[in-house]
Amino acid sequence: MTQYAITYDNALVLINKENEHIQLERKLEGMNTISVAQDPHARDTLYCGTFDRGLWKSVDKGQTWFPIGTRFTYNSPFNKDDIHMTAVTAVTVIDTGDNRSAVLVGTEPSALFISYDQGDSFELLTDFSHITGKDHWFFPPRPHTHHVKWFDTNIKSPNMINLTIEAGGFIQSTDAGQHWEAPKTQDTPIDIHVLKSHLEYPNKMYGVLGDAFLNGGRDTFIESDDYGKTWTTFIDGIEHRYGYGLAVHSLNPDNIVIATSDSPFDAHNYGNNTFSTIYYIDKKQESKWTEATKGLPSPDGTLVSAVTERDGIFYLANNKGVYYSDDGGIHWVAFDIAWPDSLTSQHAHQFITLN
Repeated sequence: MTQYAITYDNALVLINKENEHIQLERKLEGMNTISVAQDPHARDTLYCGTFDRGLWKSVDKGQTWFPIGTRFTYNSPFNKDDIHMTAVTAVTVIDTGDNRSAVLVGTEPSALFISYDQGDSFELLTDFSHITGKDHWFFPPRPHTHHVKWFDTNIKSPNMINLTIEAGGFIQSTDAGQHWEAPKTQDTPIDIHVLKSHLEYPNKMYGVLGDAFLNGGRDTFIESDDYGKTWTTFIDGIEHRYGYGLAVHSLNPDNIVIATSDSPFDAHNYGNNTFSTIYYIDKKQESKWTEATKGLPSPDGTLVSAVTERDGIFYLANNKGVYYSDDGGIHWVAFDIAWPDSLTSQHAHQFITLN
């Protein structure tokens, strides 16, 4: 059986696929689920970050959930070892060695918490107040604030943790989260929506951005060969320049799939102007990005997709369904699911495959 978890605006979607039989379940309904992560040492344990409902945990691979790390009711006080924000915008689980894990939690306003006891208690790692330029961070729809957007970790570089701030750029730790800095680069990227290192080559990093719609920064797609010390921009063939989803082939670092739109509004708001599309490239064979159309729904009316990859297969999810490609992003096949009406206007945020 293959299992998947996808965060949508008002539910966490679990998909179980066994041969030709596919089952879809909705959990945490009514909550704005944002980020989801699996414990590599306890595979039945999942964590889900929600906006304004805090962090939730499952110990039965998503079937049942309970809140952790925050107050349980609106008027109750925070405990000393709580996450002192209710907007959890990013979560990941890192391997700390000796078959032990730690849960990293990013919030809005931007702060970073960690738990070494599977979520029983949390401590504040940083609020990034020492980072030069923090006073310029802003999230355009709520410009008075900002948040941790994305985590990247790599088992081949276990002490390095990368994260992005929306909107503020790229922050890095080289000592498993104890200290953080913003690497100094020319034309520093500002609005990195997804940041990923390659599974086999942790020095190779990729980012998909909204910088084309901000002053300064980069453009839709950036990559680095030196752990993010320097970046290059590569947008040949990309017509729709607001970048949001990204996945990289685990066996081929030159094969990349991204999800883009014409603007932030068209990408995230369901209505007459909703639009998004998919691009793919294999830089060993191609010199520019190609728009993917085979097997995918019309870009019109499609909210921008969440994208992932596992064992050479790309997956994406949006308000019209879930799709996969086993040829590098050229052809796509829809999961054979009766798609719920409740998801047709909902935005997919993060897509992971479960071990």
